[in-house]
Amino acid sequence: MTEQKQTVKAQTALPYKYEAGWTGIPNALFEIYAFHPKYTSACTNVYLFLLHRHNSKYGYAFPTQDQIADSLCMSRSTVNTAISTLEFLGLVDVERHLDHDNVVYFLKRPIDNRLSFEIRFPEAKARRLKHEAAREQDKQKRHDRHSQFREKQAAAKAGLL
Repeated sequence: MTEQKQTVKAQTALPYKYEAGWTGIPNALFEIYAFHPKYTSACTNVYLFLLHRHNSKYGYAFPTQDQIADSLCMSRSTVNTAISTLEFLGLVDVERHLDHDNVVYFLKRPIDNRLSFEIRFPEAKARRLKHEAAREQDKQKRHDRHSQFREKQAAAKAGLL
């Protein structure tokens, strides 16, 4: 019975039925990590690919950078930069396998508390505050344009133009 409930719950994670397989991603990457100046959409894609390729039997993912680049339609340098950023942000540990001499990726739990993240990475707080200020200016400009339009519309209806 528990298995059946878990399956139903997993199927409701997407807003549609999809049986070909999918990979979930922690919301913290969109809501918190995205404000770090080094974090790009390539980081999200590479992290998602590593999650997809994670082998629970071994405890790590081990795709080559070429496999990542080919699967995500990225250059190897973009993949390498994304991996370096993910490592810098503490989302992955990159190690060379002792027996096979290939690179493996240990996925780490993201920081899911904005305050903790911004204490560790103050540059993310600075970028978030700058973004929020810019968004407020955008909102005010839209409000001003809307008001001007309504005034002009009222004047046109009254035959004052």
